[in-house]
Amino acid sequence: MARMPGATWRPVKNYTNGGQQSVRGVVIHIMDGTLAGTESWFNNSDAQASSHFGTGKGGELRQWVDTSDRAWAQAAGNRDWLSVENEGKGGDALTDAQLDRCADVLRWAHKTYGVPLQVASSPSGKGLGYHAMGGAAWGGHTSCPGSRIVAQLGEIVKRAGGSGSSAGGGSSSGVARYEVTIGGLAYGYGAHGDQVTRVGKALVAKGFGKHYSVGPGPTWTDADTENYADYQRSLGYHGADADGIPGETSLRKLLGTLPGKTGHVVDLSNVIAAARKDPGAAQGHQTHAADVRVVEAALKAEGLLSATYASDGSFGTTTVTAYAAWQRHLGYHGADADGIPGKASLAKLGKAHGFTVKA
Repeated sequence: MARMPGATWRPVKNYTNGGQQSVRGVVIHIMDGTLAGTESWFNNSDAQASSHFGTGKGGELRQWVDTSDRAWAQAAGNRDWLSVENEGKGGDALTDAQLDRCADVLRWAHKTYGVPLQVASSPSGKGLGYHAMGGAAWGGHTSCPGSRIVAQLGEIVKRAGGSGSSAGGGSSSGVARYEVTIGGLAYGYGAHGDQVTRVGKALVAKGFGKHYSVGPGPTWTDADTENYADYQRSLGYHGADADGIPGETSLRKLLGTLPGKTGHVVDLSNVIAAARKDPGAAQGHQTHAADVRVVEAALKAEGLLSATYASDGSFGTTTVTAYAAWQRHLGYHGADADGIPGKASLAKLGKAHGFTVKA
C-alpha cells in the first residue's frame, strides 16, 4: 500500500484494486464542485469516477485511493498516472494553499516513485501533467483543468523542489532541489546553518567531497547534494533514495548522532490512549497525532515502521506491531511486548531519537 503522510485518508468506493501499473507522474484536475461533494460522488457507484487525491481551496489534502490501486480520473491515463482533483470550477486558478498541496503530492511522488520534478505536456512524458493533455484517449476533457491552472504547473514544480521547467529535468542542473526537516533542522537545497557545515565536513572526512570547489559552508548548495548522493550510494541506496537529500537513517550514520533543536516532549498518556483507541477505529484515525508522529518517526528510523505509515499520526495496528518489535528488541516479551508503550521503553526510544517523555 502507498498512502501519503500528511494527507487525510478518506477511502472511497470507486477504484480498481491493485490496478496501478506504473507511476509516470501526477495529473492535475479541477472538480467543478466542492471537496465534500466530489468525495460523495466518488462513493456513488453510478459515477464511475474517482481520484487518488483531492485539495480544498483552504489547503485541505485528502487521499481517496491508495496509489497501489487505480483511480478512475483520466480514462486511458489511469493505469500510469496518479490524479489530484482540486476544489473549484472551470476558469479558476488554484489558491496559494492548493498550489502547496499539489506540490506536496508531487514531491511525495518524486520520493516514492521517482517521478521527475518537471512539467509534462503529453501522456508519453513524465512529471506533472494535466487532464486535457491526454486528448480523446483521456476522455476528451479539453477544458480540464483550464488555462489558468495549466499556467500554474511550473509554480507547483518549483514549490516541489524543481525548476519549473518543461520535461527535461527536475532542476536546471538535474540535481534535487528541495528541503527536509530532521530534528527541527533544515537540510537540502537552500538550507542554512551550522548543521549544514557539519554535514559538509563529515562528508569530506569520509571521502565524499569531490564536488566542492569551495567550502563546505553553512548554506546547502548543489555540491552538498551531489556529495551526499555519493555517500547515500555508498550505503547501498539507489534511485530516489539516493537523490542527495538526507534521511534520518543516513544522517545518523554520517554524524554518529541525530542533531536537533530542543527535542519534542511526548506525553506518555497521550501515546497510550492512541495505541488503545486508534487500532479499533476507522483507518487513519488520529487520537493524539502530534505525539504519535514523533514516535512513528523514531520507529521508522529504527527500521521497524515503513515510510507509508511513519508520519500519519495514527497509532494503528501497524504502529502497534512496530512498537511491539521495539519492546522485544529491548528484551521484553509476552504481555510486556504488546505494542502499548510503557515509560521505560518509550524513554529509551526517545533517548535514541531526540525526544523526552512526560509521564
